Amino acid sequence: MTKIIQLSVILVALLCLVPGGASAQEGYSPYDAERPRDRPRGEIQVTNDWRDAVTVTMWTHRRERIGDSWVLEPGESAYLAVDDDRIKVRPNYKIKVGNDWGWVNLGEVGEFRRGAWQVNVRDIWRATHQRRGHRDDRSDSNPDWR
Repeated sequence: MTKIIQLSVILVALLCLVPGGASAQEGYSPYDAERPRDRPRGEIQVTNDWRDAVTVTMWTHRRERIGDSWVLEPGESAYLAVDDDRIKVRPNYKIKVGNDWGWVNLGEVGEFRRGAWQVNVRDIWRATHQRRGHRDDRSDSNPDWR
């Protein structure tokens, strides 16, 4: 009899808690806080101010990849396009240079001027690599943990 009472108490508690938890999360999206519709949207021009050819990739704020990738030669400046249509991006879209490290929000490295985003490869590279903790950034006299 005691086991039946304990089991019924647990079931009643679960029935009371589960619907409340589900309704508290209803309508929640991790992307709602970003409010992408309020952000400036425009074409994107990338300038390769790097010494080598680079590969540029982009994702939306929902991490959907845009196109495949673009290769820019040294000194080249181009508007990014998919199927000959220039893409339009927002500052919370992700941009990446190369294949070896993470991405950064376009708004952190680009500038919105005259309805278009302008960004330099060097700025993207710096932003994505500054958190890496390169060995050359520290003096050899400091231990690794400092």
